[in-house]
Amino acid sequence: MPIADFYNESYKRQNYFGYQRWIYASYISSLIAFCELKKGASILDVGCGQGFFSYQFNMHGMRVHGIDLSEAGVNMAKSQYGELGITFSVEDIETATFPEQFDCIFVRSCSLYNTDAFPVQKQATQNLLRHLKVGGTFIFAYNSNFSSKKSPKWRYHSLRDVKQHFSNYPDAEIFFLNKIAAYFFRRYSFTPFVTRLNILLSSLAGVGGDLLCVFRKPQ
Repeated sequence: MPIADFYNESYKRQNYFGYQRWIYASYISSLIAFCELKKGASILDVGCGQGFFSYQFNMHGMRVHGIDLSEAGVNMAKSQYGELGITFSVEDIETATFPEQFDCIFVRSCSLYNTDAFPVQKQATQNLLRHLKVGGTFIFAYNSNFSSKKSPKWRYHSLRDVKQHFSNYPDAEIFFLNKIAAYFFRRYSFTPFVTRLNILLSSLAGVGGDLLCVFRKPQ
């Protein structure tokens, strides 16, 4: 089944991923603080799905535009969050055009990165950066797992994979973070120590989390 058809069917169910606002609020607020994003910053949420993370950024005063291939997802996002001033549209990021570049691009668990060639195939990121201002913040987040758990459909990339993919950006900072750690450590979640702690927890208990890479677009 084509990926757009799969999500069009899945996103007919409200909160398909079962996100809990109370715990992800700490995750996003910590990420915003770490990235030093200011109120009023323009955010492009790529692969926004049903708009949950667009909403989280909006709650911190960001101007958010979410895009997704799934019409059902975008319609659900509009119905839930459109009245808050968040805009959404059905777009393919590989061909999309926008009237202006953004202060920040946020891309979380996008299917573009769900490929075995991820470490060496860098075109997806280069396409995204076309829509980011020079000096703007790029936030890559990708759900992964460091245990022996396997998934038939989702590639659990490693820390090494992420470092290789973003090796062209010398100021890129890379972490592994689960939402529980973000709840307790807040901004201090973005340290090598907490990354090692989360990897250990994932290895021993199978707890998943987000591989994160943050950097500013160079000249």
